[in-house]
Amino acid sequence: MRNISESARKYLSVLNLPLEIPTFHYLERICHAHLNTFPFENISKLLYFRDRNRIGFDIPPFDIFVENHIEYHFGGTCYALNSSFMRLLTEIGFECYHIMLGKEHMGIIVIVDQERVYVDCGAAAPFFKPVRFESDHQNVSQFGKDEVHLLPVRPQNYEYQYIRYVQGKQNGKAWEFHSTKACQVSDFTEAIIKSNQPGSSFMTILRCQRWQTGKNRSVSLVNNKFGIRYADGQTSVTTLKSTEEIQAVIAEEFMLPKLPVSEAIAVLKQLNVDIFSESV
Repeated sequence: MRNISESARKYLSVLNLPLEIPTFHYLERICHAHLNTFPFENISKLLYFRDRNRIGFDIPPFDIFVENHIEYHFGGTCYALNSSFMRLLTEIGFECYHIMLGKEHMGIIVIVDQERVYVDCGAAAPFFKPVRFESDHQNVSQFGKDEVHLLPVRPQNYEYQYIRYVQGKQNGKAWEFHSTKACQVSDFTEAIIKSNQPGSSFMTILRCQRWQTGKNRSVSLVNNKFGIRYADGQTSVTTLKSTEEIQAVIAEEFMLPKLPVSEAIAVLKQLNVDIFSESV
């Protein structure tokens, strides 16, 4: 069995998975466990921004990413989640590389049995298993009425498109990508710097999402709106009226009691963002 770092061992322990030979089935299990364990959230991003002069990084190094999940239940947005996820995959023996989608999103290509498959734990999207996008042009990654399609644009040139639909309507941008154009984390430097500027998308909102497939649901926080989406398509939304209510929901519904929500709300206040304002 491979020798892996202590951080990788802790990572697998958090996922409640043993170290195994890198196969498609093992990759499926890792993807499913990852989405159910690590939240998609910008709480850590806001705190890293607050502490940027002291800590000296925009996205956490691999060992700090793992330790901060254990200590604070941190996850992250795409750069933190997918950069660390690919580091884990590489350490445990998978052949993989980053790709850039739409000049902003960081995805991962894994080569298994001589086939390129797409994995992504950094989009708050239902990628519970690797997507065989090159051999299955009818692919769909789905949870209830939340669907992501990886569609051929010019497949002979390895060009594809990522499109997400929620309730039958396109959600967000359609991202184009080149499946064989490998990127380094450093290729995302400009996008990462832009994403950490006051006024950018995840610097003007409080966001947390976690999949709970064991309960057939996904839980989501957008500012002070707590939403639940079930696998059968049913949804509910509750307006939370205080920081204390938000902290309680994060602890009791998200099962992330260590996540320092109140500190992130304080950072947003310093950035002149009031998450309780009806105009937000």
